[in-house]
Amino acid sequence: MSVRLAFGVTTGPGLRCWLAAPGGAARPADDRTGPAGAPVVLGPHDAGPAELREAVRQLTLLVHGGTDVAAGAGVDLGGGFVSARLAGAHGDRRDAVLAALRHLGTREAHRAGDRASVLVSLFGLSATKRVGAAANTAIDEERWAALQLASAASDLLGPEQLEEVLGLRAPDGIDPFPRGTASTLAGHLAAVLTRYPRPRRLALIVSLWEHVCTRLRDRKRLAALPSTQVRSDRIDRLRVRFRDHFDEPILRQLHLEVDNDPPLATAARWRPPRWWAARELRRLVHDAIAATALLRFARTLSDEGLTAAAHRHYDELAAAATFLSGKERSAAARRKQGEYSHPARPGCYVADLLGPLRPGRTFTAKTEVYVRERAGMARNYGVVVFDQVATSLRNLEEQPLHNCWDTCKPWRVAGLDEWRRVAGYGRAPGSWEQPPLRDAHTDGPKETLAQRLAADPAAAEQPHDLLWYADLADALAPFHGRETAGVRHEQPNPWLTYHLTDTEPDRLRADSVPLAIAEVAQLVAFGVTPPPRCRGWAELADGVAAAAAATEASVAAFPVPAELAAMDGKPVPGTTLTVEVGRDPRQLAGWSAYMGNCIGQEWYAERAHRGECVLMALRDGDGRIVANLDIRRRTAGWQVYELLARFNNTLQPALEKPVRRWVTSLAPPRPPEPPPAVPVPPVRARGGSRSAPRLPVKLVGALTTEVERALARTAAARRAYATLARGLGDFEPEAAVIALKRLGQSRHAELLRTALGNGLAAATLWRATGVRPLATAVGALDPALREYDRLTTLTGGAPLPRTLSALVRRPEIAPAYAMDVVARAVRAAMGTLVGEDVLIRSVARRPSPELLCAVLIARTCGESTVDGEVRLVRPGSTTVPGFPATDLLDEDGPWQRALPAAAELGAPVESFGGRGLLVPAALLGKGGWTALWSRAHR
Repeated sequence: MSVRLAFGVTTGPGLRCWLAAPGGAARPADDRTGPAGAPVVLGPHDAGPAELREAVRQLTLLVHGGTDVAAGAGVDLGGGFVSARLAGAHGDRRDAVLAALRHLGTREAHRAGDRASVLVSLFGLSATKRVGAAANTAIDEERWAALQLASAASDLLGPEQLEEVLGLRAPDGIDPFPRGTASTLAGHLAAVLTRYPRPRRLALIVSLWEHVCTRLRDRKRLAALPSTQVRSDRIDRLRVRFRDHFDEPILRQLHLEVDNDPPLATAARWRPPRWWAARELRRLVHDAIAATALLRFARTLSDEGLTAAAHRHYDELAAAATFLSGKERSAAARRKQGEYSHPARPGCYVADLLGPLRPGRTFTAKTEVYVRERAGMARNYGVVVFDQVATSLRNLEEQPLHNCWDTCKPWRVAGLDEWRRVAGYGRAPGSWEQPPLRDAHTDGPKETLAQRLAADPAAAEQPHDLLWYADLADALAPFHGRETAGVRHEQPNPWLTYHLTDTEPDRLRADSVPLAIAEVAQLVAFGVTPPPRCRGWAELADGVAAAAAATEASVAAFPVPAELAAMDGKPVPGTTLTVEVGRDPRQLAGWSAYMGNCIGQEWYAERAHRGECVLMALRDGDGRIVANLDIRRRTAGWQVYELLARFNNTLQPALEKPVRRWVTSLAPPRPPEPPPAVPVPPVRARGGSRSAPRLPVKLVGALTTEVERALARTAAARRAYATLARGLGDFEPEAAVIALKRLGQSRHAELLRTALGNGLAAATLWRATGVRPLATAVGALDPALREYDRLTTLTGGAPLPRTLSALVRRPEIAPAYAMDVVARAVRAAMGTLVGEDVLIRSVARRPSPELLCAVLIARTCGESTVDGEVRLVRPGSTTVPGFPATDLLDEDGPWQRALPAAAELGAPVESFGGRGLLVPAALLGKGGWTALWSRAHR
């Protein structure tokens, strides 16, 4: 009987297949009973036991060394046996040959077949002698990534071009093709590159290789940076040292003006001089510049070595050292008994480096140790100074302006211009749109640095612009896994983050060659056309991403009435402002990023999608957005709903009045087309149709009383929701609930993913979502009242009848209803994350029985399994190990009690019980399931 093998091969007469069995034995196999794609031994049906046992041993060695895929290459196993795979294997023969060659090497490559057949398997019609020689060289040098890429590209390139691909070399320690198959890559390459001529295809493939290698090398360098620094757990000691030194001057001033040992009340009433804030900020600018110089030097020292770092950064270090006098350095280095040994200010180490690094100096091993010890403190100094700047800026914001700045003298930082001349700008000053710090002095800047430079290219940077603060964040970012800091312009202070977060903007990644190709190919499969002309892979990928964004925006376009769409690009009468009509969510996001407001949030887009409002940006002659405008239909015409300037400030009256006049003068909206008449079914009840009855006063009063009691116990839950809503902005707890109620499930999932990644415990959020004040109030009612007009539907997500819809809009009931809605929405969002590590690891840190049971039920009842799962209970069994012992079907046990919660996660719980129990491996730390279950019951 013939057996179907992988890649369309069928066994001939006299041949038979065997599967490897435990102990080196073999058992007959065929494509009907054997596992699909299983590796087998193929040989004479009358083979002796000894020969068969040896063949099975060789197959086992091949599979262990080259994976199951290698068996499909027909490798000679000796004694007339060859390896094969049963039908149903993925990929094609080239994948098998590549896997086998990686295991066999050039010395045993003959076991995969004669040289010509191997080359044809890898390169098809382009398999010339020169290509074969280049392939042998790549195998000898173990450049498997280049061999796989050349094999995948063989259908698109000629022989001479394949030779060039086979000659590609990756930097030491970099593997641009760690995973993936050549057959899959070939399909993706064809989808993306077929439309280009062959010379351009080669250039793009080589550019892709270089792009990925550069990205991986940079990532490797970033990963190595933290190891060059003093441990981060020492930061708190440095922070105490820095803060004590920072506070010394103001304590001396207090003792000077009040008393050497003033009473606490006297000290509390004392106010520093008006010029004190400027003095402290000036000192922080000096420390920030010193920390920035030290961080930049430390990065180059790690990436390129001492010689390159000294050559590139000596002038920067020298310029930064001038901000600290010798007396100040001595004071910062002086320490009391028991204080942290490192100086209080980074400028001390900056000055220390100038001697060993001066031009012409020979670097010895002792010099390098000295330099690396000081550069190793760069990150910790940067974090401490960054945090102190943030604290001082917040304090400045909370104090009255006249108490913080000297009206007789403008705030200046001597040496800032010289520092910029030597160090340059990390960010283009012409794009720095951060509003400057307010200064009581009339000479303080009022416009952003970008606006001042647009009006006068020779305008100077001022310390008020806080660009030096962003420089510090940018210098810190590589030590925390990102190239540059995240910046959002806000008033009065910018939002800066140097940590790598889960909310990074979506971009086409380049973690490997197969992944980079696959991401672009996926967009092409969705109908995106690659740009016809591109000089390299980065340009091609950006072009595809931009085209995908445009396609997405066109699909998600807002319905804008024709009379308002015609206003796009037109001036507002009586002003110099020009109208830009909002048409899609991405446009709103761009506005929000500049304006520092919430117009980019989902609820604005949802209203615009429903046609409830029309959103606009009003731009000045330079193209900057001056205000955002939200207008809505009214019976007599259009009316301004919101008109706000940047950072939600009030628009200048000289502009606000003509804008409002212009809106009211717009043509009235056309009345909507009446919907087609719907046939009304006959009313069977006697007496004809009647309006929905009102709820009894007794019922409303009782429910209101119970709601008030239930809401009194929701403070902790509201605080948890406020933490969750930080991705939207800073909300009071009550406002956070309303903001979350407006979101869709996908946005809830994004916020949840971010909050869990930032430390919000899943257990805390689970407890919060278990607080249902309206459901609690309904449950506390008298049973006779509770049954009135389906009152129990308030506790679920079903549509409400008119009487209940009116009820939940009452001011006394609405907050409780909102919390119930948010609780259900957050749990549904948690259900979308049950397969993601960010939720699983948070559950593992602080497990609770109900949360643990609900998550595992949802995971077990999911449609498919994911990698890294452990089967704790096999199908058909119900006993769960651990103490306390439990049973999956015990009606009073935790698993059955958790079924309603698992259903809220979106799990099809009706199938639970017969499927056993799956546990994600990420949940099981030291001690496994037993330890985890025990911790959950502490």
